[in-house]
Amino acid sequence: MYHPGKVLEVFKGKDVHASDASAQAMLEMWDENLITVLVEKKLAPKMKKEDIVLVDYRPMKDKPAPNLTVTKILKGDSAKSTWKTYKDFHKKRKGVPAQTPSFRVEQPQPTQAYVG
Repeated sequence: MYHPGKVLEVFKGKDVHASDASAQAMLEMWDENLITVLVEKKLAPKMKKEDIVLVDYRPMKDKPAPNLTVTKILKGDSAKSTWKTYKDFHKKRKGVPAQTPSFRVEQPQPTQAYVG
């Protein structure tokens, strides 16, 4: 499973002091979450703010947690269409009230004690 996100910031280069050569990106996800994830080495030099990316949400081997790594940068119409489709879906889902059962369970009424 992969989720689209929009790059808000890329953490690499001279403004970042790091213990390794990896790069991370802060992303706004389609569902309004904000996360910072690892960027694949080959993509880091090409990534910039406002890019639409796909994040790998598949479970890691031998762990139930998702991978959370940017694996693709989408460009052009593909990026615009993907972002719009997911955001429209999220807006529609947010606007729909929670589903309530269409049936009603009748509660037994207590019998009234005879007063005489």
